[in-house]
Amino acid sequence: AGTTIATVDSTGIAMASGKTIQNASGDVVTNTPAFSAQLGTAQTLANVTVTKAAFNNQLFDTDNAFDTSTNRFTVPTGKAGIYSIGAHLRLATGVSNLNLAVMYLYKNNAIAKYAYNNHDANGRGAADSIALTTLLDLNAGDYLEIFAYIGGGSSGSGHALNTGQHTVFCGHRLIT
Repeated sequence: AGTTIATVDSTGIAMASGKTIQNASGDVVTNTPAFSAQLGTAQTLANVTVTKAAFNNQLFDTDNAFDTSTNRFTVPTGKAGIYSIGAHLRLATGVSNLNLAVMYLYKNNAIAKYAYNNHDANGRGAADSIALTTLLDLNAGDYLEIFAYIGGGSSGSGHALNTGQHTVFCGHRLIT
């Protein structure tokens, strides 16, 4: 009838103002909430100790669901669903004998997923990177946090999480 509801081009679908995408049940679907945060300053880590990563620099947060004071993402009311979650850590010992680097993704204060690089007693230089990508079925009120563990060198030898794009935590709800 001459009314534009949506336009489609090589970049995707753009809905007209006030229009939404709905599933077969009539529910409005979006891939929000979405968030991305990074470490704003280097964080000191104790050797052979699990430490919460301090993601205190928020890049974006569509639903105000990432709290930089607690360094956690909490699923907002009405936003349960399948989420794509990603994180990347850059861990450094300050000396050249990094043995073990581990990243833990906690859901509601329990380990949900983890990724690690184990270099045994031989060590691997002074730093290592770990990436984790996963899908999680989350309910409203569930919360996610990232923890790090580093083994190698000696306590006080410069163990740290590096800043900026080296250490990030992000995610978004999938359209289902």
